[in-house]
Amino acid sequence: MVLSHRLAVVSVAAAIALAGGAIMAAAPASAARPPESAAQPPASVARSDQRLATVNMFHIVEKMVQSERYRPARETMMKEFQTRLEAAKREIESLYNEIMQAGQDSDKGRALIPQFQTRQREAQQLEEELQVRAGEFNTQQLAEAYRLATETVAMLAKQGGYTHVLSTRGVASEPIRGTNVAAAVQEIMARPVVVFPEADDLTERAITELQLTGVTTDEGHAEDSR
Repeated sequence: MVLSHRLAVVSVAAAIALAGGAIMAAAPASAARPPESAAQPPASVARSDQRLATVNMFHIVEKMVQSERYRPARETMMKEFQTRLEAAKREIESLYNEIMQAGQDSDKGRALIPQFQTRQREAQQLEEELQVRAGEFNTQQLAEAYRLATETVAMLAKQGGYTHVLSTRGVASEPIRGTNVAAAVQEIMARPVVVFPEADDLTERAITELQLTGVTTDEGHAEDSR
């Protein structure tokens, strides 16, 4: 930037500042100063009718998907998928053995190789398809379990006179168990509530309402909700 241009920019900025000052000086005091209500908005006043509760939604949903309501259907589906994959694997192994016995360079071996390759591709496609279907099925179960858990917690909150329910996975004072940074950060983010009275936690009440008391999770904990 040349000196003349820099001076021009400074001059324009100074002119704007001076003009603004002149306008403020010429304006009436009532115009220069906003109304008291606008200048000093009233401080927010805590409502006495607000009551907060906490709940470990992750723990409840985890128990639900491991309960008899969802687990048998999931196991049946996985057993069916496994049966189909094993049948495809046996067919591929049978073709492979035939090719090896006949010799890859023999007429029979060369005739079987394209069929073997086709069966391999089909088996891979089948495995990918079943993985997608299993993922969709598990997601549907998880979404439904979360919806039912949310409805139950909302009902308990209404019965207990709570206006807000905060979802937190454990308390902030518990030690971090993660063995790497990613796991530790995930644990920290899962505990948004630092302090809360145990009496205002709805987790166990929701577990009882949903009849999940004896259900164990993958970690093997049946009752630990905090």
